Amino acid sequence: MWATVLSWLFFGWYCLLWSLFLLGLRVARKRYSRSPTSQLPPPPLPPSSAPGVSILRPLLGLDCNLYENLEASFLQDYPKFEIIFSVADEADAAIPIVEDLRRKYPKVPAKLIIGEEIVGVNPKINNLIRPYRAATHDLLWILDSNVLTSTQCLSRSAPLFSQPARGGRQVGLVHHLPFAVYPDTLVGSRVEQVYLCSTHAKMYLAINEVAIASCVTGKSCLYRRTDLIRASELKRQRGKLPLPPPGVTDEPGLAAFGQYLGEDNEIGVALWEELGLRHAMGVEVAGNAVGTMSFGKYFRRRVRWIRVRKYMVTASTLVEPLTEGVLTAILGALAFSHLFSIPSWLFIPLHTLAWYQLDVSLYRSLLPASPATSTVTRPPAHDGPSFAYFKAWALRELLALPIWLFAMLGDTVGWRDEGTVYRVQRDGSVRALKDGESEALVERMWQRISTRWLAGRGGLNGYVTLSPDDVEARASSHIEPR
Repeated sequence: MWATVLSWLFFGWYCLLWSLFLLGLRVARKRYSRSPTSQLPPPPLPPSSAPGVSILRPLLGLDCNLYENLEASFLQDYPKFEIIFSVADEADAAIPIVEDLRRKYPKVPAKLIIGEEIVGVNPKINNLIRPYRAATHDLLWILDSNVLTSTQCLSRSAPLFSQPARGGRQVGLVHHLPFAVYPDTLVGSRVEQVYLCSTHAKMYLAINEVAIASCVTGKSCLYRRTDLIRASELKRQRGKLPLPPPGVTDEPGLAAFGQYLGEDNEIGVALWEELGLRHAMGVEVAGNAVGTMSFGKYFRRRVRWIRVRKYMVTASTLVEPLTEGVLTAILGALAFSHLFSIPSWLFIPLHTLAWYQLDVSLYRSLLPASPATSTVTRPPAHDGPSFAYFKAWALRELLALPIWLFAMLGDTVGWRDEGTVYRVQRDGSVRALKDGESEALVERMWQRISTRWLAGRGGLNGYVTLSPDDVEARASSHIEPR
């Protein structure tokens, strides 16, 4: 009896997952495939009624494709906007690129703010807080430095604030699906591309389509400063925001989220829950320039965000392995074998083939919306899917569960390459690890293994320089995209 009950539960879960993923594929084809039946972008707002937009771009070093990423902001076909770049250090290598673009486009209001202000542990918010305060316009577009957008992105996103969301609710945040562009041939780069363009994309699209909860990544987000201030005030009054450390400002707005590394999720939730505002996704994607990424960097990125999310969105983080291909195949095989007498040796290969074909179809549906120039005609081919793409896909699927287990057994994370170790706390905020405070056992064991076996083999050494013949190699060094 129990075997039958469990089999029906597994069967129901299997069908639910496929329904969600097929919904994600349907949304991708409708919104991004640029076919005759695709969703049309909203008409641009008349110049007289278009709200001004302040584009805020925090910078740190030379990200992959940085010049083109930043230039895209100057080329937006929108009637009224300004750009504010910010760096924490006056010696930052991104400064000459910003100055070159300002000279190239003198008619575009753009300025550079140098120097961060510590309002929390989140380096991105510390870098953003001064331009956030200096922004002329209420409507803000927060755009990561490694993101490339189309020139129509802003004109197709701003009108969404004047259109009601599902249920007639007002839109308070517009965000864009991250889509990996310009990965190098390293394993980490390919696996990151596969993750963003398959597993992450199909679930992200499906959840935002059913719109039962906030689901936002901070690569490219637009929201009003006044809404953020109101939401943070209400969130703090209701005891949902941690108090800042002594000596740190307690001003409402962006600074109030400085104790989180996953500030994008917290901001989205605050606007959703405290103000009842809803989110909208544009018909553009946020081109995430991957560049050169070692597998060690990919591994650490995944561990970091799983550890951050397990206290922010605990339920979805706990069930995450059950949404991956390997465990889904096992559960499906058990259910179909018991209920329908389909042998596992037949079911698992068919499931794997169908799973891969779904991800390939999703990638091909998203590719027409990519703002990146196609490089499929020259190596390394970035536009997949190819045999290299399949190998990265298989590796990502096989390692998803081990990475999740490693992440769940620890609670410390790092940020880019700055060297600080943070401890994730149960309210989702983080704090710097204190002197003498040890990390979890799994981290100490990993450090021993990596020191003995992996150091010097390229697996954990961070980023390397792209080959000179790669036209995306604008910079002499690359840092991890956030």
